[in-house]
Amino acid sequence: MKGLLEGNPDLLFYISLTFSVIVIRLPFIGRYFRSVNTLLHESGHALVAILSSGEVLRIELSSDTSGVAVTRSKSGFKAFLVSASGYPFAAAASLLLLAFAVSGMEKWALFVLMTFSLLNLAFFVRNAYGVIWIVTFSSIMLLLYWLENLTAIYLFTITTSLVSLAESVFSTLQIFYLGFASPKKAGDLSNMAKFSGIPAWFWALTILVVVGAIVYSGIIRYFPIPDLSRLTSRIEFVN
Repeated sequence: MKGLLEGNPDLLFYISLTFSVIVIRLPFIGRYFRSVNTLLHESGHALVAILSSGEVLRIELSSDTSGVAVTRSKSGFKAFLVSASGYPFAAAASLLLLAFAVSGMEKWALFVLMTFSLLNLAFFVRNAYGVIWIVTFSSIMLLLYWLENLTAIYLFTITTSLVSLAESVFSTLQIFYLGFASPKKAGDLSNMAKFSGIPAWFWALTILVVVGAIVYSGIIRYFPIPDLSRLTSRIEFVN
C-alpha cells in the first residue's frame, strides 16, 4: 500500500474523499467536522450583514450541526441579502479551502480556517458548544501548524474541505426539500420569502442552482483525474 501511494497524489485525494463521505455520517466525529460548514454558513450571514452596514448580534453553533446568526439590517432588501448568503458562501468557502489544499497551499487553508474560527470566537460566538468547538478545532489546527508535517496538514485540510463541501450539498438538498414541503420551517428560505414576497419554493430552486454550480465548478476544476495506467502498472509490479 505504501508503494502504491508514493508519488500518487490523485489516489491520496480519492482516499480522502472516500474517508470524508464516511466521516460525514458518523455519530460524533461526523457532527464535529460538519460543524466547519455550519461555521462557514453563519459566517456568510455575518459577513454580508457587516458589508451591508448591518449588525451581527450573535452566532450560535449547536452540537447537531445547526446554527443561528442573529443580525440586524437597515432594510428588508439588506435582510434578504443576509438570509440568501449562507448556503452559497459556505459552498464557495469550502471550495476555496479545497483549492488551497490541492494546489500545495495547505497552510493557507489552515490560515483561512483559523481566521474564520478566531474572528467568530472573538466577536460573535458565545454559546457553550460553539466556544468549545472553536477552541478545540483551533487547537488541532495550531498543533498541525506547529508540527509542520505537510502530509498531515494536507490530509486534514483536504478531508475538512471535502466534508464541508459535501455538507453544503446535503444541507442544500435538505433546505430544497423544506422549501416545497414545509416552507414556513425552511429557515433562510422562509426569511427570503418574507422579505421578497416570492414563495420559498422559488428560492429553494435558486439556492439549489447556485450551490450546484459552485460545487460542479469545483469538481471539474479541482478533482484530479486518476492516472489509471500508473495505478495498473503499480499493481502489476506488486503482483
